[in-house]
Amino acid sequence: MIDAAGYGPPGPCPQCQHPAARVHSRYWRHIAGLPVGGHRMIIRLRVRRFFCDQSQCRRRTYVEQVAGLTKPRLRTSTVARSAMRAVAVELGGRPGQRLCAKLRVHGRRTTLLRQLAAQPVPARAPRILGIDEFAFRKGRTYGTVLVDVESSRPLDVLPDRETSTVATWLQEHPGAEIVCRDRLMAFTKAIRQAGPDALEVADRWHLLQNLSAAVEKTCRRHHECLRRPAGLGSNPPSATPETPLLDRIRRRHGEVNELAATGMSLSAIGRRLQLDRKTVRRYRNKDLAGLLASAQDRGHGVLDPFIEHVQHRFQAGCTSSMQLYRELLALGYTGGYHVVNRYVMAIREGIAVPARSVTFRPRDITSWIMRPEETLSPADVAQLETVRNACPEIALACDLAREFTNMLRHRRGYLLRDWIQKAELGGPDAIGIFADSIRQDLHAVTAGLTLSYSSGIVEGHVNRIKTIKRQMYGRASFALLRARVLL
Repeated sequence: MIDAAGYGPPGPCPQCQHPAARVHSRYWRHIAGLPVGGHRMIIRLRVRRFFCDQSQCRRRTYVEQVAGLTKPRLRTSTVARSAMRAVAVELGGRPGQRLCAKLRVHGRRTTLLRQLAAQPVPARAPRILGIDEFAFRKGRTYGTVLVDVESSRPLDVLPDRETSTVATWLQEHPGAEIVCRDRLMAFTKAIRQAGPDALEVADRWHLLQNLSAAVEKTCRRHHECLRRPAGLGSNPPSATPETPLLDRIRRRHGEVNELAATGMSLSAIGRRLQLDRKTVRRYRNKDLAGLLASAQDRGHGVLDPFIEHVQHRFQAGCTSSMQLYRELLALGYTGGYHVVNRYVMAIREGIAVPARSVTFRPRDITSWIMRPEETLSPADVAQLETVRNACPEIALACDLAREFTNMLRHRRGYLLRDWIQKAELGGPDAIGIFADSIRQDLHAVTAGLTLSYSSGIVEGHVNRIKTIKRQMYGRASFALLRARVLL
């Protein structure tokens, strides 16, 4: 406890700014300061109340304030309030209260949250404006963050990502000459409505992400080209054999999509079919061919490395399942006898899955295509060349993707029209769809492939918003989230 008293000439009246000449009264104020030596500190301050003798001033009396220590009607020193505000910005309410208790700082949850007042939004937008979305609840509700790209400071947070909301903000805050955005159509419409003179710049990272998705889709559609069958003598299978797994996938895919077409939610479909929500989402979002190809890649599991040996021995005259099982055990097989017996029976019936070479995953192939060539190892280069030789469509997708990434990395936007024409006329379907989407947003994509501006700073603030949401356990109100983002 520290006792202190105000002295010296009276300060000016806070309303009329005239100094006082008479003391009205004196009283004690208790001001909480920062801890000293691990103990809480309270300053018991005796202050004076003065008369304001100016007849035109509406205030009759006022209390003196100590600069750097007190403010009207506050029981915490200015330094302590700055520390509490920093704790509130970083941790929020309850976590901040726990830290304040350990630091011997008087800061309750509600007191900390009151420190979070959103900064006023400038009347005019900055010259270079960044816009991006973030999720309140992923897949359901989204918000919008607007950032000054040059100063890297957030300007405002909007409660949704609707075209009308963003357009209204742009109309109320004119001045943006360049707008960096992702490829969300709602933002495009809002900018064209409210700021038609602004130059739109599509973000390069999102362009590469969209191209990568198109390349991976091409690899999945043509993954069958990468399966090299081993000979089965005179009885090769005429078609892909039907198995209970493939039948179940076809049935579930049909049931899920039929129920989804009626408007049922993923959770409701899962309850109806007794499936996990993530499984329902996979059946709804992926095409049947991709699901079947993925299931076929799993093959026979532990038997896959030994299928070629079983086929060779069967053609040599060893048709006993038990004998083949014993030979496989000596080679390191860890599965059961029934797996070997079932496969031998399939060979007899002529419906066995042929031995396949190790196939590369579509995601790995996409990675080799999208990465710069100089970063690939010799093994990656050799594997990609094998894939290119096995499938002309994947080879064409590789050439188009690398041509686009070279344009992007070297800022050669003037070549974009020729690339779009080439991709639409002779490229794989997925690459053609990507090229068509670029044609619809040609000016923004050309600017993104020509200028140095990007939405990287905006993406950083989106990640910061995610961190703040986790600290608040996702339960904070929009006003509090906005205040913490703008601090």
